[in-house]
Amino acid sequence: MVDTKRVCCQPERGLVLRDVTLTAGSTCVLRDASLTVPLSGMTLLSGRNGAGKSTLLRAMLGLIPLQGGEILTHGLPPAQARQHIGYMPQSVTDAALLLPAVSHVRAAVDGLRWGLPLRLRPRREEADRLLALTGASAFAHRPLGLLSGGERQRVGLAQALAGNPDLLLLDEPLAALDQAGQEQTVRLLTDLTARLGIGIVLTSHETEALAGAVTRVVQLADGELHVRV
Repeated sequence: MVDTKRVCCQPERGLVLRDVTLTAGSTCVLRDASLTVPLSGMTLLSGRNGAGKSTLLRAMLGLIPLQGGEILTHGLPPAQARQHIGYMPQSVTDAALLLPAVSHVRAAVDGLRWGLPLRLRPRREEADRLLALTGASAFAHRPLGLLSGGERQRVGLAQALAGNPDLLLLDEPLAALDQAGQEQTVRLLTDLTARLGIGIVLTSHETEALAGAVTRVVQLADGELHVRV
């Protein structure tokens, strides 16, 4: 016999937006919108410039407050779900460009230890593992500012994977890349979802480069979300 009480009380798996209202200044990004994204495959969040795609990613992380509704990952609000989520922003600060790539990844590893850093050797080993996973080992000790766009994306992905998250949120990972760089990045993302069993939500205007790679497309328009599988 199925314990219906226990089943009903289990948190919904995946990323869930429930009756979400979100604004950015005078712009209404979402109005009472609901959506469930499984933590598998690749989901493209598309929409025109200024629609609020980056704002929505930041709200999923809990960096921007909602005006209504809730966002849950594995049934947890953003503040409690951050251990499950990795994030790669569209750009970094000028100061960050001066540091070697490996320093960024080690900092990400340390940041997930809740104030208790790993001993030096395990910290280095974990950073090296993540850099190897994304194909960034060869340029790990070069300053970020001297890397190509595609190389920076590999370092950013290594950072985002610190802590073994279930979900990656990537803001315009294909921006400023040439066609070859876009194709290489898409292959890497596809490989990561398959090898690690994780989900990826990314924003991008490069829909042609992503054709055949994404599992679903979520269109953000006029405060609503429209799903196409």
